Amino acid sequence: MSIGAVIVNYNTGALAIDAALSILGDVPSVKIVIVDNASIDDSISVLRSAFSGEVDHVPLAPTNAPSPVGFAALPTISAEFLEEDCEPSGKNITVIQARRNHGFGAGCNIGLRFLQRRFNPNIFLLLNPDALLATGAINAFRSRLADREAGLCGASILRFENPQETQAFGGASLNRLTLLGKNIGAGPASDQLPTRNLVESNLSYPLGAAIAFRKDFLEHAGFFDENYFLYYEEADLVRRGAPAFRPVWAPEAIVYHRHGASAGSRRKQGGRSVLADFHMARSRMLYARKWRPILTPLLLLLSCGQACRRILRGHWRQAGAIMRGAFGAVAP
Repeated sequence: MSIGAVIVNYNTGALAIDAALSILGDVPSVKIVIVDNASIDDSISVLRSAFSGEVDHVPLAPTNAPSPVGFAALPTISAEFLEEDCEPSGKNITVIQARRNHGFGAGCNIGLRFLQRRFNPNIFLLLNPDALLATGAINAFRSRLADREAGLCGASILRFENPQETQAFGGASLNRLTLLGKNIGAGPASDQLPTRNLVESNLSYPLGAAIAFRKDFLEHAGFFDENYFLYYEEADLVRRGAPAFRPVWAPEAIVYHRHGASAGSRRKQGGRSVLADFHMARSRMLYARKWRPILTPLLLLLSCGQACRRILRGHWRQAGAIMRGAFGAVAP
């Protein structure tokens, strides 16, 4: 089965190279699109220099990883750079430069539409630029997606900085009242994995760090809703795929993730970044308006409580970001 992969990059050019090389090191035939979401740093020049061989790029693998990462050799890779909507000539990797940054989902859609139009793969893979596939991950995804009811398929996501710690098995469970997600299995890794049935019975949506799905799911559910800039895109897509498709987990698909590097949401001292707080509050309200409108008053009240807690810690900017995100999302 043919596979196409999308990596959405924003100011993480060097990491995006590593992510792409980990994909090709696992399965060399994968067609990869790197969508540069109007980066404001030197990402494009970093990508050009590495893929042209002008500079030596040495990919960085996690230390003490339970499963190895096999990087493809850069000299064997050919890449082309296109403006949005331009026609490709056919290389291992296509880098598309988006005109504007409309968010993660919009960047994914650019890559998905390109792959669909150019190659029409049977399976699509979305990988964050700050994530690496371990050897065998793609075959694990492919095996789990043989289930005809499988929709979005999540991975076993381990922390890059400490691979002995689990970020999530598959993804997260969404609280039905607060609409806040809780990663399944987060914490120190155990020698004994939970059963697949147990994880999938609690799985509301896979984490966007690494997701695979078949083309018939994309045809049924459609592309990402671009009203979400960050967060909740995956949960929304799962809802649109139901009940014909359900989220699943491929336990043997191991992914190492530098948490928050690609979203600009690395935790600051005392809490999330201002960017993360704003988009988390905004996207949660957008999701509620679309799927659970009865919860809107409760979620506005909860957002006020979150903002108050930030104020008590002296984080006024984060508090303002939460209020702007939550109330801006429900404004007519």
